[in-house]
Amino acid sequence: MITKLKHRGFHVCHKSLDDRYLEILDDILSCNVKNISIPMVFKSEPHTHVSLLDTRHGQFVLKIYSPRSKLAERFAKSLFCKNYNENLIHRIDEAESDGYTFPNNFYLLAERRVLTFAKVSIMLFEYIPGPELRDIPAITPAMKSEIKESMREMHAREIISGDAHGGNFILSKQGIRIIDLSGKPYSARRAVEDYVTANIRLGVPVETQSLWEKSLVARRMKRHLKIKHRKMQSRRSSIDNNQTAH
Repeated sequence: MITKLKHRGFHVCHKSLDDRYLEILDDILSCNVKNISIPMVFKSEPHTHVSLLDTRHGQFVLKIYSPRSKLAERFAKSLFCKNYNENLIHRIDEAESDGYTFPNNFYLLAERRVLTFAKVSIMLFEYIPGPELRDIPAITPAMKSEIKESMREMHAREIISGDAHGGNFILSKQGIRIIDLSGKPYSARRAVEDYVTANIRLGVPVETQSLWEKSLVARRMKRHLKIKHRKMQSRRSSIDNNQTAH
């Protein structure tokens, strides 16, 4: 169950177990180094920071997002579209209630908003120890089958990945888990695009049912091949230029 409230100027959604996630949020906002520390940074960009967070309640993944571009467009869009992060925390909570643990858990969302536009978003996710699939020597057929079935169940719960590449799958002790999910509303198109990306990046087989799905897969594959061809041409051109210069 997710609790919603206003807290220290933030719109907060958090797991309703107790106040531990609000305590962690208070420590983050107060920069309380006695209770929290950051042993590892996964990503640090002007608009996005993702790190491992040590707290008195255990380890979590901390994500802080503050958009820097297209602010007027994002503001207008927020007035008419569902809040993606809020949608995601509810979807994952519902999935967990059903015993489905493929996605990493989403514990807290705190947003400082102007009307419905989030200027700053602070998120706490489950930390899943283990290697990313892009770092393992080979993805076995059994792993691909596990990913395919888990994604099918994920889509049945109207959760999408949005970027199904090897860096977003963790080989944990309990099996393969997925991270960094999109909170965009589920659609059949987005589900097919997840499968296509997983096929291109991980070799997960794509199965299509309707002519529409077959057509979408064909278009996405064609686009991917064009991009790959352009990159190869650019690389060859760069090599030729370097050889000519020498």
